[in-house]
Amino acid sequence: MKKGKFFLSLVLSMLLTSAMFPLQSFAEDNSGEEYAEETEPETEHLAAYYEEIQSNNIQDWPQGDPVNAETAILMDADTGAVLYAKSIEKQEYPASITKIMTTLIALEKGNLSDVVTFSENAVYSIEFGSSHLGLTAGEELTLEQCLYGIMLASANEISNAVAEHIGGDIDTFVGMMNDRAKELGCTNTHFVNVHGLYDENHYVCAKDMALIMQEALKNEKFREIIGTVEYNFPETNLVDEVRYFINHHKMISEEGMLYDGCIGGKNGYTDEAWNTLVTAAERNGMTIISVVLRCPGQYVSYDDTKVLLDYGFANFHDEQIANTNSADLEINGIEDDAELERIRQADFSAEPFEMAAETKVTLPAGVEASALKKTMDFGTRTLSYSYQGQVLGSTSFTYTGQWETEAPTEVQTETVAETEPVAKSGGAAAVASGILGTITGGALMLYGKMDAFIEENTVVACIIGAILLLIFVPLLLVSVNRKRKYMRMMELREEEMQIRRQLEEEIERKSAAQVEAELREAQLRQQLEEEKEKCRRQEKELEDLENISEFYLDEENDGETQEVPQETSGKKEQGGSFEEPEDEYIEVPLEEDGKLLD
Repeated sequence: MKKGKFFLSLVLSMLLTSAMFPLQSFAEDNSGEEYAEETEPETEHLAAYYEEIQSNNIQDWPQGDPVNAETAILMDADTGAVLYAKSIEKQEYPASITKIMTTLIALEKGNLSDVVTFSENAVYSIEFGSSHLGLTAGEELTLEQCLYGIMLASANEISNAVAEHIGGDIDTFVGMMNDRAKELGCTNTHFVNVHGLYDENHYVCAKDMALIMQEALKNEKFREIIGTVEYNFPETNLVDEVRYFINHHKMISEEGMLYDGCIGGKNGYTDEAWNTLVTAAERNGMTIISVVLRCPGQYVSYDDTKVLLDYGFANFHDEQIANTNSADLEINGIEDDAELERIRQADFSAEPFEMAAETKVTLPAGVEASALKKTMDFGTRTLSYSYQGQVLGSTSFTYTGQWETEAPTEVQTETVAETEPVAKSGGAAAVASGILGTITGGALMLYGKMDAFIEENTVVACIIGAILLLIFVPLLLVSVNRKRKYMRMMELREEEMQIRRQLEEEIERKSAAQVEAELREAQLRQQLEEEKEKCRRQEKELEDLENISEFYLDEENDGETQEVPQETSGKKEQGGSFEEPEDEYIEVPLEEDGKLLD
């Protein structure tokens, strides 16, 4: 009785406690990285959800939906245009998205075939319970394998080992990270470690993380790594088993979370940073980057990211603009009026300028390229295109300031006067013809030098040619094979997405009653098949038993003598027994004709 009262009191106290203090359960994924486990959708938003979205204040700018993240940005990876901005320069703790910069430095400074040896400091200096892949001191992996472990499984001990391998020590490598951040234009970023575990002085902002991701996406190996769904470490010098792991970014690895066009990215979580997520996606030739910091939940971060990516693809597109001079060009950084006037009349495709023929810009829905403001800054040597103060694309140029001097003689002046109509009539075609002629002449000159060298050094040329073939042919074959595999993987992924979309469309077209009826019909068909299979098994078992019985009967008959029933003449069967027949007397004559018979 006392025990019953005790347990009743305990249960009641637990119920009251859970009612007064709602619990937020935590789970641990296969990397050891904690995240908030959300079993039910949020019904109420935190205060950050209602905070100002600065990009929505731009006149005639597409209006973006609110997100739960305290800071968020959407950037065009090709043009650098900021499409969505919410407190993008606010300092926040990054958690494991730090590893994007770690991987970028490793790709720029290291050799993928290098062997990385894990030190005790790399393995044991990480925080207990943080994400890792169980590497041990003295174990060896290639740098390429390490980078997959960092970006896919968020392994902290591997981040340390890579930093020691490339920088000599972790602090030196962290210095490289901070220097690179400054080169990329980051203004609110400071790294203290290579993995992102909490430190008061380790912080970033959403805009800076977008700039870092933008630079990383220029590296094809980085794109390959973050786009890999599953990877494994083969047997090493200390471990005799293969270790498998999958990409933690759910938009390319988890059923139901896949996003069409997702390239990949990096997620992160610490108690201080909450959930962080960096994602890149590409559609119709447009690549955009989403960064959300300090999200109240793992799946909230993915929901926010989807909102941003959908907004970007629905409201913006990229377009190429020819870099030509125009009357509305704004010029900054030139003080001399005469030089300024010459620049206003100049052809940007000729001396003293050197500039790309076109610039890619990001245009909001409903805005034409002609509405953009064109600005030429001679301080930064950039030609930029903007709308309502937002830079939507830019290109760099060179300017020597050395203009061609005018001809001093009268004869030269006359020559210019005579050829002026020809120049005017030729226009761009004449310029193109001149460039083509220069290229052709250079190619012919190079060919002549190579021909002369081969004629004088035939044996050496043959050896060099053979070496080049041995180097480039295998590389070409490997590249073609990898490209084929990649395209096949993309085709399979596209087929899977197509099937998913067809199923979703089919479900949307049907009512709930139709879907339920189909499910019941499928369940009944399955039950019927199971019953049929069960009957077939029972029939088979009965048939086997009959065969066994017949076999044993045949065996017994072969081993015993068969008794053949005999006629029971002279006996009568009564009541199941036999009786002797009664004696019958026959009179036989003893004599015949006076003789005794035998």
